[in-house]
Amino acid sequence: MLFTAASFLIGAALPAQTAPERQVFAATSSPSDSVAVIRANALLEELVRSDELVLRSAQPDRSLPGRVHEYFAQVHRGVPVRGAGLARQSADGVPVSVFGTTFADIDIDTVPSFDAEAGLARMEALTGAARATAEPAELVIVPTILGELVLAWSAPLKDYRTWFVDAHDGELVHRIDHFFTEAAVGSGMGITGALQKVSTWSTEGGRYEARDRLRPAEIVTMNAKGSLSRIDDVANADPAWPSFVASDADNEWGNPAVVDGHANLGFTYDYLFKNQNWRGMDGQDGTIYSLVNLNFFNAFFLRAPFGPEGGGFVAFGETSDDVPLVPLDIAAHELMHGVTFSALKERTGDGLVGAHTGILGPSTISVRGQVIRCGDSHRVEDEARGEVDAPYLCFDDEFNQTTSRSGRFGLYLAHGGAINEAYSDIIGTAVEFATHPPGEGDLRADYRSGEDSGVDGRRMDRPGLLRIGGELPYPDAMGKEFRFVVALTGENLISYTRYGMQGEQAFSLDADGYSGVHWNSTILSHAAYLAIEGGRHSSGKTVEGVGVANRGQIEQAFFRALVDLAPVRVTFPIMGRMIRQAAMDLHGAGSAAFTAIDQALTAVGL
Repeated sequence: MLFTAASFLIGAALPAQTAPERQVFAATSSPSDSVAVIRANALLEELVRSDELVLRSAQPDRSLPGRVHEYFAQVHRGVPVRGAGLARQSADGVPVSVFGTTFADIDIDTVPSFDAEAGLARMEALTGAARATAEPAELVIVPTILGELVLAWSAPLKDYRTWFVDAHDGELVHRIDHFFTEAAVGSGMGITGALQKVSTWSTEGGRYEARDRLRPAEIVTMNAKGSLSRIDDVANADPAWPSFVASDADNEWGNPAVVDGHANLGFTYDYLFKNQNWRGMDGQDGTIYSLVNLNFFNAFFLRAPFGPEGGGFVAFGETSDDVPLVPLDIAAHELMHGVTFSALKERTGDGLVGAHTGILGPSTISVRGQVIRCGDSHRVEDEARGEVDAPYLCFDDEFNQTTSRSGRFGLYLAHGGAINEAYSDIIGTAVEFATHPPGEGDLRADYRSGEDSGVDGRRMDRPGLLRIGGELPYPDAMGKEFRFVVALTGENLISYTRYGMQGEQAFSLDADGYSGVHWNSTILSHAAYLAIEGGRHSSGKTVEGVGVANRGQIEQAFFRALVDLAPVRVTFPIMGRMIRQAAMDLHGAGSAAFTAIDQALTAVGL
C-alpha cells in the first residue's frame, strides 16, 4: 500500500523554464515499430554526443543471452534532470527497444544563488524537519507538474520526505514521500490458526531470534509491540534496533504477526528467486528488514535512505479487529514495493517517478451539495505556511493556465503511483498462487487482496464489484479512472484536493491529499488477470488468456517490463508498450502469451 504525497510543487515563475517533453516509446513489438526504434536510437546517440545524455548503467539481461539493458540519464550542463532519461535494450549490439522521456531545448541557469548547505538549512527551516543523512544536498533540475524546469537543491529529511528548494529564490519546489503503503527452524500459529515454520537463529543467550539465515538473503523481523515510535527507531537506524528483533525462549512461537510476517516474506523471496530470477528485495540478496505489530490500520514500505542499513524496510499494522496485516499477499505486496524501488534505483539512480497528466474537465463541479468553480479558492494545508487559500488550477481550451470563470478544471492522474500499486497487487497475487492452492477461504489463492486478514481489498478479477464509498466502482479500463482537481498554494505548491471525477461522475473525499493511486491500480492489474484467465471484458472485447497452467509466462513478462525495461518516468500507455515488448522478448511476437497480453492491454485501453 502506498502512502501518497499530499501535494506536488511547481517552480516560481522566474527563473523557471518551460521545456517541451519528448516521450519516446519505441519497441519492436510490431513490424511497424522497427523504423521507430531506429529513429529513437538515433535521437539517443545524438543526445549522448551532445552530452545531454550520460550512461548511468549497463546490465546484462537476466534471462536472455546477448541482451544488454542500458539507462541514459539526461543532464544539462552537468546537472541531472530528475526523471528524464532513456532506457535502451540491445541484442548483440542491435537496438531492440527505447523507452523514456527527455526535455528539448533546455535553457536554464545552472549556477545556484547559494550553496548546498544553505539549501539544506532552508529546507529545515521551511519544513521543521531535520536532515536525515550526513550527505550534502544534491543540485538537480526538477520538471514540475505544469512542465516547467527549476534548478533546485534536494535532500531527504527526517519527516520521511525528500524536499527540493529553488536554488535561486529558496522557495519549496517539490517533494517526494518515501512511504509506500499497504537458520534454526521453529514453529508457531499464524493469523489463520495454521501452523507455520519459522526460520530462526539461536543466540548465545539461549533464545531464538526471527532471523532467517537459511535463504541467501537474511530476513530479519522486528517486533514493535504496538509502539508507533518504533518506526522512527528503525527508520533512523537507532543503534538499539537489534534489541527490537522478535525473539522466543523455546522456538515455539505464539505471536501470529511475527509468525506469518516472517514466514510470508520467506515465501515471497522463494517466488522471486524461483519464478523471476530475482534475489531478495534489492536483487543482490541484501538483508530484508520488517517491523510487525504496529498499532495502526495499514502496511507500508519505507524506501531508502531510511532503515537499519539505509535500504528501506517493510512494516505491518493491524485491522480494527486487531488482526495483523501480514497475510501472504499483503507481505508480498509490500516487499514488491521494495523490489520496484530497488530495481529502478540500481538501473537509473532513482525510484519510479511516474508522471502526473491532466485533461480538461468542466468549469463547475457539483457534488454532495457543494459547488466548486474555476476562479474559486480552496482551503488547504501548506507545509511551510499552515492553512492557505489556494486557487483551483484551471485552463482555457488550449491548456493555458487561467483564473477566469470560463476556464476548465485540470483533472490530474498520478500514473507512477497507480502503476506501482498495480505491480504490488500483481506480484502479491502471484506469490499466493505459487504458495497456496486456488479456492475460497483461508490460505487459498485468489484474485482478492488481504482476505486472510478479513480485509475487503481490491479485486483483480472483477474490480467493479467493489465500490469506493459505496458508490463508485474500481475501474477496469482507462476512461473509468479517477482524476482529481488540484489547487495552487502560493506560487509553488500544487495540492491534490478532495474533488474529482470518474468519467462523468463527480466525487468528493473526506479530506485532501489523495491522488487515487490504489483505486486506479486495478486498470493494470485487471489486464494481468485477463491475460492469464481470459474472458470477456466489460468493453465487450474478448481475451484469450494463456490459462492457469501458463500463468508464469504472464507474470514474467509483467515483471520484466518494470524491472528491466522501465525508465524513471512512466505513464499507463508507456507501461502497456513495455509489457508487450517484454512478452515478445520472452515468448515471441506470435506466441499465445504475447497475444493474451496484447488483447488484455487493448481491452483495458492501453
